Amino acid sequence: MGHGVPRLKLTKFQIVWVSLLAATVSILFIFGLCVLTVFPLPFGLLIAGPPFVIVIAACFTYISGHQWQTDPSILVDVKRQLVVYNCQTTLPFVYPLYILGFVSLTGVNQVVFVAVLPIIQIVAKNWISRALADDHDQKPQCVIFVVEVYNALYVSNVLQTATSWASTATIMAVDLLQFWVSMIDMVKLLKEVNLLMRKIPPDHPCAKENFVQVAVRLLNTEQHQNTIGSTAGTMYTEKKMSMDVAGSKNERKYLVLVEYVEVVLPFVYCLHQFILFHMPNSAHYPALAGLSREEFTAKMLSTLLYSFFELGSFVMMVIVLKRRLGYSGLQQLAFVLDVYASVVQTKLNLIFVYIMQVSLDHHGADFTFKFAWLNSKRKF
Repeated sequence: MGHGVPRLKLTKFQIVWVSLLAATVSILFIFGLCVLTVFPLPFGLLIAGPPFVIVIAACFTYISGHQWQTDPSILVDVKRQLVVYNCQTTLPFVYPLYILGFVSLTGVNQVVFVAVLPIIQIVAKNWISRALADDHDQKPQCVIFVVEVYNALYVSNVLQTATSWASTATIMAVDLLQFWVSMIDMVKLLKEVNLLMRKIPPDHPCAKENFVQVAVRLLNTEQHQNTIGSTAGTMYTEKKMSMDVAGSKNERKYLVLVEYVEVVLPFVYCLHQFILFHMPNSAHYPALAGLSREEFTAKMLSTLLYSFFELGSFVMMVIVLKRRLGYSGLQQLAFVLDVYASVVQTKLNLIFVYIMQVSLDHHGADFTFKFAWLNSKRKF
């Protein structure tokens, strides 16, 4: 919350004790339910979420309520971040339902069901984008490191459960279509910017500058639009360019981050699974328990193929940006990961640890929703 609302003052001590209190309450809540009902509790990690969120919200309101009263604009920013957080806590409930539908189908039906995946992405992205409204600096990293991270990791999971190569190929084809549409929009926007650059008068200071230099100049001077000596036509052109440059900047940032996530996370997922496969506790992960080396390799192959496919898309995107703008997408990626390092690492660690641990037997995650251990306990 502090990253999304920098003006909100929270001490490290407050953050630590609130986190410990919320974690303690959620653990005791799950422990109590297990004592009264059954262990493992079906989807225990999801059930632990509501009490955790309630404690965090209550403590957060108590600590920072006076700041909201002093500066009402902070409350507006807080509400925006709460909407993002609501989306982040909703996706763990949505994706298991998607996996249930996917593993319940076979053949052509499974291939067709792949189309539901981009629908989930679009809804979640619009949810966050509308919440953040004009906060263009926060929007790309919030959308990518919430929606795309969940999607990339769950896609890696789905690829291992696909019953045919047709399903795997369809997932890749859908991703290729999304990438192609994004690139078309990007190229179209860049063409508009280039056309506007040609309208800059020859004697204007920007006339001999490249796209990046013009972008920096316009974005830095956007608040000073009433330039002395500028004609109405020139002012209109600069305003239009400023809007297009801002749009191009956000579009590039979004596209670069999407491709980065889709390349890196499947690799990280496979590395995690490879290490886990050779450890004794792999017996407690249904997806790995009892697998031979050949079966494990076959499962990992489709995920690695998907990651290499995304690597090709990433390289293509970098080449297009370099040729069209004379600007490296890798530099922009490095800039975003450096500026938002703490935010990115926090979200990646939280989501990655959750998704990697959710399938553990002790957490009761059964994506078939049969919960066989409940039936066996009833018979006993």
